[in-house]
Amino acid sequence: MALPIMTAPRYPVTLPSTGEQYTMRPYLVKEEKALLMALESQDPEQISLAVRNIISACIDADIDINELAVFDIEKLFLELRSISVGESISISGKCTECEKGTPLVIDIKDIELTNLNRDDMVIQLADDVGLTMKYPTLNVINEITHDVTSVEGVMELIIACIDTIYDTDNVYDAKDEGQTAVEEFVENLNSEQFGKIQDFFSKTPKLEYSVEFECEHCQHKNNLEIRGLQSFFI
Repeated sequence: MALPIMTAPRYPVTLPSTGEQYTMRPYLVKEEKALLMALESQDPEQISLAVRNIISACIDADIDINELAVFDIEKLFLELRSISVGESISISGKCTECEKGTPLVIDIKDIELTNLNRDDMVIQLADDVGLTMKYPTLNVINEITHDVTSVEGVMELIIACIDTIYDTDNVYDAKDEGQTAVEEFVENLNSEQFGKIQDFFSKTPKLEYSVEFECEHCQHKNNLEIRGLQSFFI
């Protein structure tokens, strides 16, 4: 006789970049085990893979996680962590004076996704010419062949994240136009126009949290600022 299978409740979640709504179930013991093993490895790639696998297993939608913006993945996982384990995360705050750790508890609802403004995805370059952007996805980042901090890497990232180019008469899909044509378009921008595109990346939404705490060892007052999903597992 087969053993009973437990059913899991569903909870609504919203994809920050698009506003689309989905439902997710809490993650199971086997999925939490995979995450804990990845965390024990302290390998960012293993942690990232475990997070993506858990989201894919728990979300009620046929979506390619690697095609989501990085901050979408981070926010979805925080929501998943909240419904699966609880609404708080325990971390250690390192003192800047004695360098010892102080236990801290973060309320997940206090972790903010900053700079989320979908209007930033439309960039007006001139009175009659502009473009729409896409936020970097894991697939895009993994396909960059140069160091993303280098000139070549920055150019690759920009070209990969341009969605459409438009003028008063037409809208041109960047994929249809091809990488060479889009690269030529970008290279013919002036410094001010190119700066507007760079501003888009500097304003990419990110998870942030700030808290003041007193070291339990030396009573030194500290201000802790953490950014990005993996920072909340330190």
